[in-house]
Amino acid sequence: MKNTSILVKPLILKNGVSIKNRFFKAAMSETLAEKDANPTQLLVNLYRTWARGGAGLVLTGNVMIDRRALGEPGNVVVEDERDLVLLEEWARAGTENGTHLWMQLNHPGKQSPKMLSKEPVAPSSSPLSGNLKNFFNPPRALTVEEIEELITRFGNSARIAKKAGFSGVQFTLPMDI
Repeated sequence: MKNTSILVKPLILKNGVSIKNRFFKAAMSETLAEKDANPTQLLVNLYRTWARGGAGLVLTGNVMIDRRALGEPGNVVVEDERDLVLLEEWARAGTENGTHLWMQLNHPGKQSPKMLSKEPVAPSSSPLSGNLKNFFNPPRALTVEEIEELITRFGNSARIAKKAGFSGVQFTLPMDI
Protein backbone atom coordinates (compact mmCIF):
# COMPACT_ATOMS: atom_id res chain seq x y z
CA MET A 1 0.00 0.00 0.00
CA LYS A 2 1.36 3.39 -0.97
CA ASN A 3 1.76 6.05 1.67
CA THR A 4 -0.47 8.44 -0.31
CA SER A 5 -3.58 8.03 1.80
CA ILE A 6 -5.42 11.24 2.56
CA LEU A 7 -5.01 10.37 6.26
CA VAL A 8 -1.29 11.13 6.18
CA LYS A 9 -1.60 14.36 4.20
CA PRO A 10 -1.63 17.70 6.02
CA LEU A 11 -4.95 19.38 6.70
CA ILE A 12 -4.88 23.12 6.10
CA LEU A 13 -7.52 24.97 8.13
CA LYS A 14 -9.28 28.06 6.75
CA ASN A 15 -7.16 30.26 9.02
CA GLY A 16 -3.98 28.87 7.42
CA VAL A 17 -2.99 26.57 10.30
CA SER A 18 -1.56 23.28 9.07
CA ILE A 19 -2.29 20.04 10.92
CA LYS A 20 0.40 17.51 9.98
CA ASN A 21 -2.07 14.68 9.25
CA ARG A 22 -5.72 13.76 9.66
CA PHE A 23 -5.36 11.59 12.73
CA PHE A 24 -7.40 13.22 15.46
CA LYS A 25 -7.76 12.18 19.10
CA ALA A 26 -11.21 13.30 20.19
CA ALA A 27 -11.99 14.67 23.64
CA MET A 28 -12.24 12.20 26.49
CA SER A 29 -12.88 13.01 30.08
CA GLU A 30 -9.73 11.76 31.78
CA THR A 31 -10.73 12.84 35.32
CA LEU A 32 -7.05 13.10 36.28
CA ALA A 33 -7.13 16.44 38.10
CA GLU A 34 -6.24 16.79 41.74
CA LYS A 35 -9.04 17.04 44.29
CA ASP A 36 -8.88 20.84 44.00
CA ALA A 37 -9.31 20.65 40.17
CA ASN A 38 -5.67 21.44 39.37
CA PRO A 39 -3.90 19.64 36.50
CA THR A 40 -1.48 16.84 37.33
CA GLN A 41 1.71 15.27 36.04
CA LEU A 42 -0.45 12.31 34.96
CA LEU A 43 -2.05 14.56 32.32
CA VAL A 44 1.37 15.72 31.13
CA ASN A 45 2.53 12.12 30.75
CA LEU A 46 -0.68 10.99 29.04
CA TYR A 47 -0.65 13.79 26.47
CA ARG A 48 3.06 13.34 25.79
CA THR A 49 2.32 9.70 24.97
CA TRP A 50 -0.50 10.67 22.59
CA ALA A 51 1.66 13.33 20.91
CA ARG A 52 4.50 10.88 20.40
CA GLY A 53 1.98 8.43 18.90
CA GLY A 54 1.77 10.55 15.76
CA ALA A 55 -1.66 12.19 15.91
CA GLY A 56 -1.99 15.45 14.03
CA LEU A 57 -4.40 16.95 16.53
CA VAL A 58 -5.21 15.96 20.10
CA LEU A 59 -8.16 17.45 21.95
CA THR A 60 -8.12 17.50 25.75
CA GLY A 61 -10.97 16.26 27.86
CA ASN A 62 -13.30 18.61 29.67
CA VAL A 63 -11.47 21.59 31.11
CA MET A 64 -13.93 23.61 33.13
CA ILE A 65 -14.01 27.42 33.22
CA ASP A 66 -15.51 27.71 36.72
CA ARG A 67 -14.65 25.84 39.93
CA ARG A 68 -18.29 26.17 40.97
CA ALA A 69 -19.47 24.18 37.94
CA LEU A 70 -17.91 20.77 37.36
CA GLY A 71 -19.15 18.07 35.03
CA GLU A 72 -17.60 15.30 37.11
CA PRO A 73 -15.01 14.76 39.82
CA GLY A 74 -11.48 15.01 38.50
CA ASN A 75 -12.14 17.79 35.97
CA VAL A 76 -9.35 20.33 35.51
CA VAL A 77 -10.42 23.95 36.00
CA VAL A 78 -8.67 26.86 34.30
CA GLU A 79 -10.12 30.12 35.57
CA ASP A 80 -6.92 31.93 36.54
CA GLU A 81 -3.16 31.50 36.16
CA ARG A 82 -2.51 29.63 39.42
CA ASP A 83 -1.48 26.49 37.49
CA LEU A 84 0.29 28.20 34.60
CA VAL A 85 3.59 26.35 35.09
CA LEU A 86 1.95 22.93 34.92
CA LEU A 87 -0.33 24.06 32.06
CA GLU A 88 2.81 25.08 30.15
CA GLU A 89 4.34 21.67 30.80
CA TRP A 90 1.12 19.98 29.65
CA ALA A 91 1.09 22.08 26.47
CA ARG A 92 4.78 21.35 25.71
CA ALA A 93 4.23 17.63 26.20
CA GLY A 94 1.07 17.57 24.09
CA THR A 95 2.65 19.48 21.21
CA GLU A 96 5.72 17.29 20.87
CA ASN A 97 6.28 15.70 17.49
CA GLY A 98 4.49 18.54 15.68
CA THR A 99 1.14 17.65 17.21
CA HIS A 100 -1.52 20.30 17.78
CA LEU A 101 -3.03 20.25 21.27
CA TRP A 102 -6.36 21.99 21.69
CA MET A 103 -7.95 22.54 25.08
CA GLN A 104 -11.67 21.72 25.28
CA LEU A 105 -13.20 24.44 27.44
CA ASN A 106 -16.48 23.54 29.05
CA HIS A 107 -19.28 24.61 31.33
CA PRO A 108 -21.59 21.70 32.23
CA GLY A 109 -24.81 23.70 32.52
CA LYS A 110 -27.50 21.47 33.98
CA GLN A 111 -25.36 18.38 33.40
CA SER A 112 -23.52 18.75 36.68
CA PRO A 113 -24.23 15.75 38.96
CA LYS A 114 -26.12 16.19 42.25
CA MET A 115 -23.00 15.29 44.23
CA LEU A 116 -21.23 18.33 42.70
CA SER A 117 -23.97 20.92 42.22
CA LYS A 118 -26.77 21.66 44.60
CA GLU A 119 -28.15 24.23 42.15
CA PRO A 120 -26.70 23.98 38.64
CA VAL A 121 -27.28 26.83 36.20
CA ALA A 122 -28.34 26.55 32.58
CA PRO A 123 -29.91 28.63 29.82
CA SER A 124 -33.34 27.70 31.23
CA SER A 125 -34.75 25.99 34.30
CA SER A 126 -35.88 22.95 32.30
CA PRO A 127 -34.60 19.83 34.10
CA LEU A 128 -33.09 16.83 32.39
CA SER A 129 -35.54 14.07 31.57
CA GLY A 130 -35.33 10.37 30.95
CA ASN A 131 -33.21 7.79 32.74
CA LEU A 132 -30.53 10.25 33.86
CA LYS A 133 -32.77 12.86 35.50
CA ASN A 134 -32.36 11.36 38.98
CA PHE A 135 -28.62 12.05 38.93
CA PHE A 136 -29.00 15.80 38.35
CA ASN A 137 -30.68 18.58 40.31
CA PRO A 138 -33.05 20.84 38.37
CA PRO A 139 -31.15 23.89 37.11
CA ARG A 140 -31.75 27.53 37.77
CA ALA A 141 -32.00 29.73 34.68
CA LEU A 142 -28.97 31.97 34.16
CA THR A 143 -29.43 35.70 34.45
CA VAL A 144 -28.22 38.01 31.68
CA GLU A 145 -25.33 39.06 33.94
CA GLU A 146 -24.37 35.42 34.55
CA ILE A 147 -24.41 34.71 30.81
CA GLU A 148 -22.09 37.66 30.28
CA GLU A 149 -19.84 36.35 33.08
CA LEU A 150 -19.68 32.91 31.40
CA ILE A 151 -18.69 34.54 28.10
CA THR A 152 -15.91 36.39 29.92
CA ARG A 153 -14.82 33.17 31.66
CA PHE A 154 -14.59 31.28 28.35
CA GLY A 155 -12.49 34.11 26.92
CA ASN A 156 -10.23 34.25 29.96
CA SER A 157 -9.68 30.48 29.99
CA ALA A 158 -8.88 30.59 26.25
CA ARG A 159 -6.36 33.39 26.90
CA ILE A 160 -4.68 31.29 29.60
CA ALA A 161 -4.60 28.22 27.32
CA LYS A 162 -2.91 30.28 24.60
CA LYS A 163 -0.44 31.77 27.09
CA ALA A 164 0.40 28.25 28.30
CA GLY A 165 1.15 27.10 24.74
CA PHE A 166 -1.91 25.10 23.70
CA SER A 167 -2.38 25.27 19.91
CA GLY A 168 -6.08 26.06 20.10
CA VAL A 169 -9.31 25.72 22.04
CA GLN A 170 -12.72 24.18 21.52
CA PHE A 171 -15.70 25.67 23.35
CA THR A 172 -18.36 23.31 24.71
CA LEU A 173 -21.30 25.43 25.76
CA PRO A 174 -24.14 24.58 28.14
CA MET A 175 -27.03 23.10 26.26
CA ASP A 176 -30.67 23.28 27.16
CA ILE A 177 -31.78 19.81 26.18
